Amino acid sequence: MLRYQIIAEIGQNHCGDINLAEYLIAQAKLNGANSVKFQLYDSVELYGQKQAEELTFNQAEHLFDYGMKQGIDVFFSVFDKERVDWCREIGVHTYKIAASQSRNTELIEYAGFNDACVIISTAWEPHSLPIWMWNYIWLRCVPQYPADIMDYHMAMFDFGLTPADWKLRRPNSSISGISDHTIGLDAAKIALARGALIIEKHFAIDHKTGVDAAWSMTPDELGELRRWADKIKEAL
Repeated sequence: MLRYQIIAEIGQNHCGDINLAEYLIAQAKLNGANSVKFQLYDSVELYGQKQAEELTFNQAEHLFDYGMKQGIDVFFSVFDKERVDWCREIGVHTYKIAASQSRNTELIEYAGFNDACVIISTAWEPHSLPIWMWNYIWLRCVPQYPADIMDYHMAMFDFGLTPADWKLRRPNSSISGISDHTIGLDAAKIALARGALIIEKHFAIDHKTGVDAAWSMTPDELGELRRWADKIKEAL
């Protein structure tokens, strides 16, 4: 993973429109994201009804290939083993585990097979986990939509430490960044200033279009976050 990596979480903000999904990928690349993420799930299993935002295997493969053409990595949150298998077939090497699945050790271990990169959002402190789980990348998350910046308690965490650091068993030392559900850029900027290596934030074309649009960053806001991350890198 790159230092100060910004992940543009398109998630469901493509609204089931692949043309919009492509446009968002292109805008993420243009405005400084290091990678783009979508979600792969069975909407009936997860939400109890079919949703237009659910991606098929062919759509996921298309978006992955489109990202390669644009020069930006595309990867996915996976909610079951079948979707992990999809990613392997497509050629994806990075997996995201949502906070709702952060105690699903079977899914986490399955995704991490063969040294794949696994990023996990968590609302709790992973330093208490079994040693085998310390090799994953953990992001501080508040699973509220939108979330309150105060609930991230960022003063408690030493962001950005590597797995080798985690094995020192220092409390709260195993958080590499945040999955930001707050409105605006303040939380992301504070986390970067405190040493976060990764910022994942929802990304939408505007603050009205998409399930998560209200607390997502727009292309212009992504550009501002990239500028801030680069300034932090220069200063530190």
